[in-house]
Amino acid sequence: MKKLALACALFILPATAWADGDYRWELTPTASYHFGGELDSESAAFFPDQVELDEGLVYGLTFDIPLSSNLQLEFLVNTQSADLFYDGGIFGPDLELSELDVTYAHVGLLAQFGRPEISPYFVGSAGVTQLDAEGAGAGADTKFSISFGGGVKAFFTDHFGLRFEGRYYWTQLDNWDVSCNGDFCYDARDYLSQFHASVGLILAW
Repeated sequence: MKKLALACALFILPATAWADGDYRWELTPTASYHFGGELDSESAAFFPDQVELDEGLVYGLTFDIPLSSNLQLEFLVNTQSADLFYDGGIFGPDLELSELDVTYAHVGLLAQFGRPEISPYFVGSAGVTQLDAEGAGAGADTKFSISFGGGVKAFFTDHFGLRFEGRYYWTQLDNWDVSCNGDFCYDARDYLSQFHASVGLILAW
């Protein structure tokens, strides 16, 4: 009888916590706007800080698994298509090098606090970045990357909410051959850095 009571308690307590919103699985489609997109590079013809990714939209998906009331295991993937260009500055025209597709696939941890209805959080992740450039001499590769950021979740029902987030992405490039345009061949070195500002619709259960 004691064993049966203990088994019931072990079943009821987690169910109660889930009903209170402390433990929720979350699937969140996101839309982001990325800023920055600077590539540190080596080139005999141009200054290394003048090759950039154009700003634009990013679409993605995150999936969060509860580890406790304050900690979640997070999987994310997002992708974007942007123009890679040489910034001629005030006195020169921009030179488009190629179109570059950038896809992040990460796993990380999300730490949240506050109430179940309004939960500020911090997040960090690591994984890979797939880089796929189009055009003559273009190359594709997969590189190691990390990200960190924070935001807030706002639930308007037990199962639906909004997620607002700012996150920084850093990708190790290691002499990745990106593209050529005429006589200019661009060899990316060191890293790619980006900042994403995103909003997502949370589906929780």
